[in-house]
Amino acid sequence: MPVNDTYLDPKDRAYNPAKTEVVMVRRQVFIDYKKSYGGISPYINGIMGGTRARLLFTFCENAEGHDYGKVLRFQVPRVDCPECYGRTEWAALPGETRFFIDTLSTAVELAGISFKDRLPVTVSWVRAHLPDPEFTELDTLVAGMVDSDDYKKLKRGDELRPVFRDDPIANFSDVMWVRAGTPKKAFPEGYVASKHYPV
Repeated sequence: MPVNDTYLDPKDRAYNPAKTEVVMVRRQVFIDYKKSYGGISPYINGIMGGTRARLLFTFCENAEGHDYGKVLRFQVPRVDCPECYGRTEWAALPGETRFFIDTLSTAVELAGISFKDRLPVTVSWVRAHLPDPEFTELDTLVAGMVDSDDYKKLKRGDELRPVFRDDPIANFSDVMWVRAGTPKKAFPEGYVASKHYPV
């Protein structure tokens, strides 16, 4: 495992909490490993489609085995139902599904390795509503990065649309979110709209 240490300038704010004289280095560690998405691999395959990408979810129809006696729908998907422990089934979210900001926070300095070059970014919990007469809400929220030219204007309830990495890397960051109606020229660099989810 290659490690690269470089001396950290004493003016760096990392020294501020120190009560005694200390020496600090910036350590970069490069790890090569194999990662498996296991049972949620169909979801990852779905978001890797670029202009053909699909958002998949899972559902469990064993309503009588659930606390509130209803069908449960999960996105990001769950392979096993957390209430009845049965195996769930897979489906694609229709293009008319509507997505809304539920909660959000702006990540100024840390956003995970996939987004380190896009700081600041906003992390949002996104809720999805199916295009049925009941406007059915999925039973879980999906965490996502929302791209915006002005993060202060984002608020709870704003409608979002997914955009997908044109050159996918098999990572949850292969999908990002933009406000509904965002013009193509304002998409985050390297991301495209899927034909299944017009923006």
